Amino acid sequence: MRVSRVLASWRWCLLAVLAVGCAHTGPGTSTEPDSPERKEQKVRKLMALSGAEETGKQMLVAMTGHFEKMPDVPPGFMEKFREVAAEESLVDMLVPVYMRHFSEEDLDAAIAFHESPAGRRFIAAQPLVLQESMKLGEQWGLHLAQKTLRALAEEQRDLQRRPVRHEGQQL
Repeated sequence: MRVSRVLASWRWCLLAVLAVGCAHTGPGTSTEPDSPERKEQKVRKLMALSGAEETGKQMLVAMTGHFEKMPDVPPGFMEKFREVAAEESLVDMLVPVYMRHFSEEDLDAAIAFHESPAGRRFIAAQPLVLQESMKLGEQWGLHLAQKTLRALAEEQRDLQRRPVRHEGQQL
């Protein structure tokens, strides 16, 4: 049960990271309006403006915190996990996803919003929203797990109460 709860909250962390992305910026090589390089540059700018890099770091801290609480974590796992996480860039995997699902016009509008006062306030509130969402997600996952266990126990009791029919026997 404890492992399920940890994995459920880890999934919420991962979903949050994927929704927001984790970022670093890098200059594109072309300034043509419709070039893939320019679009990638805009994606990376949006991800940076949205505070995704900091959110990604927070998610990594949350994941490692959950892993550390798990009873069966092998020795050296946490150190190796942090090392592996530092070597891989989630942003490089997310950039193509953003590029597939957002037009340049969408990216321009999102960038404009994030650069506005309302956008900056929105971003400033995200860590607290994310923190509360994670707690609610954990509670929800625990509630669903408990409800599922009760339903399974009730089904098992129902099966045990039914008389056993043997072949040829009439009840």
